[in-house]
Amino acid sequence: MCPEIVLFGREIPTYGLLGVTGVLLGLLFVILRSKRFGLSADDSVYIYTLGCVGALIGAKLLYLVISFDEIIANIDLLFTDTELFVADYLSAGMVFYGGAIGGVLGALAASHYFGKRLRNFFPVLAPALCLAHAVGRVGCFCAGCCYGCETDSIFGVTYTVSQNAPNGVPLLPIQLFEAATELVIFAVLILLSEKLARKELLLPAYVLMYAPARFILEFWRGDEVRGILFGLSTSQWISLAVFIAAIIWIALKYKKSPR
Repeated sequence: MCPEIVLFGREIPTYGLLGVTGVLLGLLFVILRSKRFGLSADDSVYIYTLGCVGALIGAKLLYLVISFDEIIANIDLLFTDTELFVADYLSAGMVFYGGAIGGVLGALAASHYFGKRLRNFFPVLAPALCLAHAVGRVGCFCAGCCYGCETDSIFGVTYTVSQNAPNGVPLLPIQLFEAATELVIFAVLILLSEKLARKELLLPAYVLMYAPARFILEFWRGDEVRGILFGLSTSQWISLAVFIAAIIWIALKYKKSPR
């Protein structure tokens, strides 16, 4: 709807601006909430920041994997139109689940390096992830990427100048639905962080809320760069996998807990 905005006479991609804004809001949340759980704000910032680096790498890698066939089919662009090839496959394109997995690995590596237990930071990291993702999805909506299917409902949104979504066709604003879902999960996680005695359960709690929501929302996605296997998208298969993993994690944690 608004792929670019003008600041100080320069055009800035809204997607990138909101992506950075989401990360910074997550960082601010981490800083403000760390003391509440007896955590060092410095440690939280380091772990969050390195988690973000891992998220960027993971999100890009999974996008490249999903888009592998398309990249190979257009590999000639690397030599005939390098700028277009970079814009289509290297500069653009992120997949959330790749980012989530990469983020956890990055945060795990950082916590190990600083001699900390990552699970102690879940009360600040899990909600921060939701907040950053919610703002990022609004950026997707503005850019027209990750768009929804065609619709005749009153919720339909028509793009006119998008380089990602079909123009002139009413589309379901699925990006905003996911952003709203993330904000609800964000609020629930804050509540759980205050109520749960076992803070390590906050990450699987996030997964148990987000994975089913993402699985359902994927049915209303209209973009094709998602990978389809046996009728389900890559993100749907990952949703199933992480949902089962979260249940197993919780079951094992409670099995080990003293009675």
